[in-house]
Amino acid sequence: MKKHKKLLITLISILAVFAFVAGIFFGYTAVYYHAVDVDTYLESSSTVQVENNSNSITFKPLDNDATTGFIFYPGAKVEAEAYAPLARKLAEDDIYTVIVKMPFNLAMFGINKADSVISSTPSISSWYLGGHSLGGAMGSIYTSRNYEKLDGLVLLASYSTKDLSSSGLKVATIVGSNDQVMKANEFENNKVNLPSNTSFNTIEGGNHGNFASYGHQKGDGEATITMVEQINQTSTIIENLINA
Repeated sequence: MKKHKKLLITLISILAVFAFVAGIFFGYTAVYYHAVDVDTYLESSSTVQVENNSNSITFKPLDNDATTGFIFYPGAKVEAEAYAPLARKLAEDDIYTVIVKMPFNLAMFGINKADSVISSTPSISSWYLGGHSLGGAMGSIYTSRNYEKLDGLVLLASYSTKDLSSSGLKVATIVGSNDQVMKANEFENNKVNLPSNTSFNTIEGGNHGNFASYGHQKGDGEATITMVEQINQTSTIIENLINA
């Protein structure tokens, strides 16, 4: 009886710890940044077809048969729809763009989600992967394992902790001058992991959050340019990288 009692107490203790940890996790992920004022960007038009499902949001150019694709990983605890303004702008310039929806809005739980996008879209012959903040970091991990599937990587307010220096890929980093969220010292320390021809770009007056439309992020600096201006500059840099 004593052995059974001890076993029962042990099991109850394990379940209690699990429930406690699960409660903290679900409580943490339940609070996230929601997309703001993006409805018009998510509507299909005569030039861009938008498909929003449980796994992703696809922006398909209709004017031409796009052969270049851009897969995007959202930042931590940011709703995927918040990146619709950037994705829409890229699609309007004939880049097939897919925003991946991450489990719990955390890209660490969906590092390999680019695989399904690539495999399900054989019409695209050239793929680029981009990500914001945590999404960029997780995107760089995916890239380090899948050189052969990609032509380039774009890191928004982010950096790679994986060595991509000999990958042969085209890479661009884009940061806002007023970003107070990204750790600047980590960004500098990890530059060595990128190819020597990486394009490093700073958007003057931009901040961490204005790569998307989800309002002000806690701890971020104030932007002195609009979100639209920051996104327009970002899309130009991405397009220059692709067309280089």
